[in-house]
Amino acid sequence: MQTALAELTQRTAAEHSRTIEALAESGAELAATRTELAALRQRTANEHRRTIDALRVVRDDGSAAWEALWKLRESDDYALAFEEDEPLVSVIIPTYSDWELMRERALPSLLAQSYERYECIVVGDAAPPDAEKAVTSFRDDRLRFINLPYRGPYPPDPRDAWLISGTTPCNTGLALAQGRWILYASDDDSLRPTCIESLLELARTRRAEVPYGQIYLHEPDGSGRLLGVFPPKFAQWGTQAALLHAGLPFLWEDPSDWLFGVPNDWSMADKMLRIGVRFAMLEEPVLDYYPSRLWTDRPDPRPEFA
Repeated sequence: MQTALAELTQRTAAEHSRTIEALAESGAELAATRTELAALRQRTANEHRRTIDALRVVRDDGSAAWEALWKLRESDDYALAFEEDEPLVSVIIPTYSDWELMRERALPSLLAQSYERYECIVVGDAAPPDAEKAVTSFRDDRLRFINLPYRGPYPPDPRDAWLISGTTPCNTGLALAQGRWILYASDDDSLRPTCIESLLELARTRRAEVPYGQIYLHEPDGSGRLLGVFPPKFAQWGTQAALLHAGLPFLWEDPSDWLFGVPNDWSMADKMLRIGVRFAMLEEPVLDYYPSRLWTDRPDPRPEFA
Protein backbone atom coordinates (compact mmCIF):
# COMPACT_ATOMS: atom_id res chain seq x y z
CA MET A 1 0.00 0.00 0.00
CA GLN A 2 2.84 2.33 0.78
CA THR A 3 4.32 1.60 -2.64
CA ALA A 4 1.03 2.48 -4.38
CA LEU A 5 0.77 5.68 -2.38
CA ALA A 6 4.30 6.64 -3.31
CA GLU A 7 3.60 5.99 -6.99
CA LEU A 8 0.42 8.07 -6.78
CA THR A 9 2.32 10.91 -5.11
CA GLN A 10 4.98 10.74 -7.80
CA ARG A 11 2.41 10.80 -10.62
CA THR A 12 0.58 13.71 -8.98
CA ALA A 13 3.83 15.64 -8.67
CA ALA A 14 4.66 14.95 -12.31
CA GLU A 15 1.19 16.05 -13.43
CA HIS A 16 1.51 19.17 -11.32
CA SER A 17 4.89 19.91 -12.85
CA ARG A 18 3.49 19.46 -16.38
CA THR A 19 0.54 21.69 -15.50
CA ILE A 20 2.89 24.40 -14.24
CA GLU A 21 4.98 24.12 -17.41
CA ALA A 22 1.87 24.30 -19.60
CA LEU A 23 0.64 27.36 -17.71
CA ALA A 24 4.04 28.98 -18.10
CA GLU A 25 3.98 28.28 -21.84
CA SER A 26 0.45 29.65 -22.10
CA GLY A 27 1.50 32.76 -20.16
CA ALA A 28 4.44 33.30 -22.51
CA GLU A 29 2.18 32.84 -25.54
CA LEU A 30 -0.34 35.26 -24.07
CA ALA A 31 2.36 37.84 -23.40
CA ALA A 32 3.65 37.44 -26.96
CA THR A 33 0.12 37.82 -28.30
CA ARG A 34 -0.38 40.99 -26.25
CA THR A 35 2.89 42.39 -27.60
CA GLU A 36 1.81 41.60 -31.16
CA LEU A 37 -1.60 43.22 -30.57
CA ALA A 38 0.03 46.34 -29.14
CA ALA A 39 2.32 46.57 -32.16
CA LEU A 40 -0.65 46.02 -34.46
CA ARG A 41 -2.62 48.77 -32.70
CA GLN A 42 0.33 51.13 -33.07
CA ARG A 43 0.72 50.31 -36.77
CA THR A 44 -3.01 50.79 -37.28
CA ALA A 45 -2.91 54.15 -35.47
CA ASN A 46 0.08 55.25 -37.55
CA GLU A 47 -1.64 54.26 -40.78
CA HIS A 48 -4.81 56.04 -39.68
CA ARG A 49 -2.83 59.20 -38.97
CA ARG A 50 -1.11 58.96 -42.36
CA THR A 51 -4.47 58.55 -44.07
CA ILE A 52 -5.88 61.57 -42.25
CA ASP A 53 -2.81 63.63 -43.15
CA ALA A 54 -3.10 62.55 -46.78
CA LEU A 55 -6.76 63.55 -46.88
CA ARG A 56 -5.87 66.96 -45.44
CA VAL A 57 -3.24 67.47 -48.13
CA VAL A 58 -5.79 66.61 -50.81
CA ARG A 59 -8.37 68.93 -49.26
CA ASP A 60 -5.92 71.82 -48.97
CA ASP A 61 -4.64 71.49 -52.57
CA GLY A 62 -1.12 72.58 -51.73
CA SER A 63 0.04 73.05 -55.32
CA ALA A 64 -2.73 75.59 -56.03
CA ALA A 65 -2.03 77.35 -52.73
CA TRP A 66 1.69 77.50 -53.49
CA GLU A 67 0.94 79.05 -56.88
CA ALA A 68 -1.42 81.58 -55.27
CA LEU A 69 1.25 82.52 -52.74
CA TRP A 70 3.84 83.26 -55.40
CA LYS A 71 1.37 85.30 -57.44
CA LEU A 72 0.58 87.28 -54.31
CA ARG A 73 4.26 88.07 -53.77
CA GLU A 74 4.47 89.57 -57.26
CA SER A 75 1.51 91.92 -56.71
CA ASP A 76 1.61 95.61 -55.77
CA ASP A 77 -0.78 95.11 -52.84
CA TYR A 78 1.61 92.58 -51.35
CA ALA A 79 4.44 95.11 -51.08
CA LEU A 80 2.19 97.85 -49.69
CA ALA A 81 1.61 95.83 -46.53
CA PHE A 82 5.33 96.25 -45.78
CA GLU A 83 5.95 99.69 -47.26
CA GLU A 84 3.03 101.84 -46.11
CA ASP A 85 3.90 104.04 -43.13
CA GLU A 86 0.78 103.06 -41.19
CA PRO A 87 -1.01 100.13 -42.83
CA LEU A 88 -4.51 99.43 -41.56
CA VAL A 89 -4.70 96.39 -39.27
CA SER A 90 -7.98 94.50 -39.03
CA VAL A 91 -8.56 92.94 -35.62
CA ILE A 92 -11.23 90.22 -35.65
CA ILE A 93 -12.73 89.05 -32.37
CA PRO A 94 -15.24 86.17 -32.33
CA THR A 95 -17.42 86.12 -29.23
CA TYR A 96 -20.30 84.25 -27.69
CA SER A 97 -20.81 84.36 -23.92
CA ASP A 98 -17.61 85.96 -22.59
CA TRP A 99 -18.83 89.53 -23.09
CA GLU A 100 -17.79 90.57 -19.57
CA LEU A 101 -14.16 89.56 -20.11
CA MET A 102 -14.25 91.16 -23.54
CA ARG A 103 -15.44 94.42 -21.98
CA GLU A 104 -13.04 94.29 -19.03
CA ARG A 105 -9.93 92.75 -20.58
CA ALA A 106 -9.79 92.21 -24.35
CA LEU A 107 -11.17 95.50 -25.69
CA PRO A 108 -9.36 97.74 -23.16
CA SER A 109 -6.08 96.05 -24.12
CA LEU A 110 -6.81 96.78 -27.78
CA LEU A 111 -7.72 100.41 -27.13
CA ALA A 112 -4.46 100.80 -25.18
CA GLN A 113 -2.31 99.79 -28.16
CA SER A 114 0.58 102.07 -29.05
CA TYR A 115 -0.35 101.54 -32.71
CA GLU A 116 -3.67 103.25 -33.35
CA ARG A 117 -4.53 102.65 -37.03
CA TYR A 118 -6.71 99.60 -36.77
CA GLU A 119 -10.29 98.53 -37.15
CA CYS A 120 -11.87 95.98 -34.84
CA ILE A 121 -14.67 93.73 -36.04
CA VAL A 122 -16.36 91.86 -33.20
CA VAL A 123 -18.51 89.05 -34.57
CA GLY A 124 -21.05 87.43 -32.30
CA ASP A 125 -21.64 83.73 -32.70
CA ALA A 126 -25.35 84.35 -32.03
CA ALA A 127 -24.17 86.18 -28.91
CA PRO A 128 -26.58 87.68 -26.33
CA PRO A 129 -27.45 91.43 -26.48
CA ASP A 130 -24.91 92.12 -23.72
CA ALA A 131 -22.09 91.44 -26.20
CA GLU A 132 -23.14 94.33 -28.44
CA LYS A 133 -23.58 96.58 -25.41
CA ALA A 134 -20.04 95.72 -24.31
CA VAL A 135 -18.65 96.86 -27.68
CA THR A 136 -20.71 100.04 -28.05
CA SER A 137 -20.03 101.10 -24.46
CA PHE A 138 -16.55 102.28 -25.48
CA ARG A 139 -17.96 104.75 -28.05
CA ASP A 140 -14.97 104.23 -30.34
CA ASP A 141 -15.57 104.38 -34.10
CA ARG A 142 -12.84 101.80 -34.69
CA LEU A 143 -14.99 99.15 -32.98
CA ARG A 144 -18.01 97.61 -34.64
CA PHE A 145 -20.23 94.67 -33.78
CA ILE A 146 -21.97 92.17 -36.03
CA ASN A 147 -24.07 89.30 -34.72
CA LEU A 148 -24.74 86.07 -36.60
CA PRO A 149 -28.32 84.74 -36.52
CA TYR A 150 -27.32 81.28 -35.23
CA ARG A 151 -24.30 79.54 -33.74
CA GLY A 152 -21.95 77.41 -35.76
CA PRO A 153 -23.19 75.02 -36.86
CA TYR A 154 -20.93 72.81 -34.75
CA PRO A 155 -20.66 69.01 -34.44
CA PRO A 156 -22.51 67.60 -31.40
CA ASP A 157 -19.44 66.29 -29.59
CA PRO A 158 -17.94 69.11 -27.41
CA ARG A 159 -14.39 68.13 -28.28
CA ASP A 160 -15.11 68.19 -32.00
CA ALA A 161 -16.92 71.50 -31.61
CA TRP A 162 -13.92 72.99 -29.78
CA LEU A 163 -11.69 72.25 -32.77
CA ILE A 164 -13.64 74.65 -34.98
CA SER A 165 -14.92 77.06 -32.33
CA GLY A 166 -15.36 80.54 -33.77
CA THR A 167 -14.77 79.47 -37.38
CA THR A 168 -17.84 81.14 -38.87
CA PRO A 169 -17.43 84.40 -36.90
CA CYS A 170 -13.75 84.60 -37.89
CA ASN A 171 -14.55 84.01 -41.54
CA THR A 172 -17.34 86.60 -41.39
CA GLY A 173 -14.95 89.14 -39.92
CA LEU A 174 -12.37 88.35 -42.57
CA ALA A 175 -14.90 88.96 -45.35
CA LEU A 176 -15.53 92.44 -43.91
CA ALA A 177 -11.92 93.32 -43.11
CA GLN A 178 -10.29 96.21 -44.96
CA GLY A 179 -6.80 96.01 -43.48
CA ARG A 180 -3.52 94.95 -45.01
CA TRP A 181 -2.86 92.85 -41.91
CA ILE A 182 -5.17 90.55 -39.95
CA LEU A 183 -5.09 89.80 -36.23
CA TYR A 184 -7.47 87.15 -34.88
CA ALA A 185 -7.86 88.16 -31.24
CA SER A 186 -9.66 86.40 -28.37
CA ASP A 187 -12.46 87.89 -26.29
CA ASP A 188 -10.91 86.74 -22.99
CA ASP A 189 -7.20 87.48 -23.49
CA SER A 190 -5.16 90.68 -23.25
CA LEU A 191 -2.82 92.16 -25.85
CA ARG A 192 0.37 93.70 -24.52
CA PRO A 193 0.45 97.48 -25.24
CA THR A 194 3.02 97.27 -28.07
CA CYS A 195 1.73 94.03 -29.61
CA ILE A 196 0.61 95.43 -32.97
CA GLU A 197 3.45 97.94 -33.25
CA SER A 198 6.13 95.35 -32.47
CA LEU A 199 4.74 92.76 -34.88
CA LEU A 200 4.47 95.32 -37.70
CA GLU A 201 8.09 96.29 -37.13
CA LEU A 202 9.09 92.62 -37.24
CA ALA A 203 7.15 92.18 -40.47
CA ARG A 204 8.98 95.09 -42.08
CA THR A 205 12.50 94.21 -40.94
CA ARG A 206 12.20 90.50 -41.72
CA ARG A 207 9.75 90.75 -44.65
CA ALA A 208 7.67 88.27 -42.67
CA GLU A 209 4.21 87.34 -43.92
CA VAL A 210 3.29 86.01 -40.48
CA PRO A 211 5.14 87.84 -37.70
CA TYR A 212 4.25 86.45 -34.28
CA GLY A 213 5.30 86.80 -30.67
CA GLN A 214 5.41 84.67 -27.57
CA ILE A 215 2.37 84.03 -25.40
CA TYR A 216 2.38 84.30 -21.62
CA LEU A 217 0.01 81.69 -20.19
CA HIS A 218 -1.47 82.66 -16.82
CA GLU A 219 -2.31 79.96 -14.28
CA PRO A 220 -5.06 80.56 -11.67
CA ASP A 221 -2.52 80.09 -8.85
CA GLY A 222 -0.58 83.14 -10.02
CA SER A 223 2.16 81.27 -11.83
CA GLY A 224 2.68 81.31 -15.58
CA ARG A 225 4.84 80.16 -18.45
CA LEU A 226 5.90 81.29 -21.90
CA LEU A 227 4.68 79.63 -25.08
CA GLY A 228 6.28 80.14 -28.44
CA VAL A 229 9.00 78.50 -30.51
CA PHE A 230 10.39 78.98 -34.02
CA PRO A 231 9.29 77.62 -36.36
CA PRO A 232 5.71 77.31 -35.06
CA LYS A 233 4.72 74.05 -33.43
CA PHE A 234 1.42 72.68 -32.18
CA ALA A 235 0.45 74.10 -28.77
CA GLN A 236 3.26 76.68 -29.09
CA TRP A 237 1.57 79.08 -31.50
CA GLY A 238 -1.71 80.96 -31.73
CA THR A 239 -3.32 83.37 -34.17
CA GLN A 240 -4.11 85.74 -31.28
CA ALA A 241 -0.39 86.55 -31.00
CA ALA A 242 0.28 86.91 -34.72
CA LEU A 243 -0.31 89.25 -37.63
CA LEU A 244 -1.15 87.68 -40.97
CA HIS A 245 -0.64 89.33 -44.35
CA ALA A 246 -4.16 89.95 -45.64
CA GLY A 247 -3.37 88.47 -49.04
CA LEU A 248 -2.44 85.01 -47.78
CA PRO A 249 -4.58 82.21 -49.25
CA PHE A 250 -5.02 80.46 -45.87
CA LEU A 251 -6.70 83.15 -43.81
CA TRP A 252 -10.07 81.43 -44.04
CA GLU A 253 -10.64 78.87 -41.31
CA ASP A 254 -12.00 75.56 -42.54
CA PRO A 255 -15.17 74.25 -40.82
CA SER A 256 -14.18 70.69 -41.74
CA ASP A 257 -11.06 70.68 -39.51
CA TRP A 258 -12.90 68.76 -36.79
CA LEU A 259 -13.12 65.75 -39.13
CA PHE A 260 -9.32 65.58 -39.05
CA GLY A 261 -8.98 66.14 -35.31
CA VAL A 262 -7.02 69.39 -35.78
CA PRO A 263 -7.78 72.77 -34.15
CA ASN A 264 -8.64 75.43 -36.72
CA ASP A 265 -5.83 77.85 -35.78
CA TRP A 266 -3.12 75.19 -35.95
CA SER A 267 -4.58 73.81 -39.19
CA MET A 268 -4.11 77.26 -40.71
CA ALA A 269 -0.51 77.51 -39.54
CA ASP A 270 0.28 73.98 -40.71
CA LYS A 271 -1.06 74.69 -44.19
CA MET A 272 1.02 77.86 -44.42
CA LEU A 273 4.16 76.08 -43.25
CA ARG A 274 3.70 73.38 -45.88
CA ILE A 275 3.91 75.85 -48.78
CA GLY A 276 6.65 78.09 -47.40
CA VAL A 277 4.86 81.11 -45.96
CA ARG A 278 7.45 83.32 -44.27
CA PHE A 279 7.16 83.27 -40.47
CA ALA A 280 9.24 85.30 -38.01
CA MET A 281 9.08 85.24 -34.21
CA LEU A 282 9.55 88.04 -31.72
CA GLU A 283 11.24 86.59 -28.64
CA GLU A 284 9.08 88.42 -26.13
CA PRO A 285 5.46 88.00 -25.04
CA VAL A 286 2.87 90.05 -26.92
CA LEU A 287 -0.23 88.44 -25.37
CA ASP A 288 -1.47 87.46 -21.92
CA TYR A 289 -3.39 84.20 -22.28
CA TYR A 290 -6.03 82.99 -19.82
CA PRO A 291 -7.16 79.53 -21.01
CA SER A 292 -10.85 79.04 -20.23
CA ARG A 293 -10.15 75.38 -19.37
CA LEU A 294 -8.11 76.66 -16.41
CA TRP A 295 -10.06 79.76 -15.43
CA THR A 296 -13.63 78.45 -15.63
CA ASP A 297 -15.48 75.37 -14.48
CA ARG A 298 -16.08 74.24 -18.04
CA PRO A 299 -14.85 70.72 -18.85
CA ASP A 300 -11.59 70.53 -20.76
CA PRO A 301 -12.70 70.34 -24.42
CA ARG A 302 -9.34 69.53 -25.92
CA PRO A 303 -8.77 66.25 -27.78
CA GLU A 304 -6.45 63.77 -26.09
CA PHE A 305 -3.52 64.65 -28.34
CA ALA A 306 -3.72 68.31 -27.28
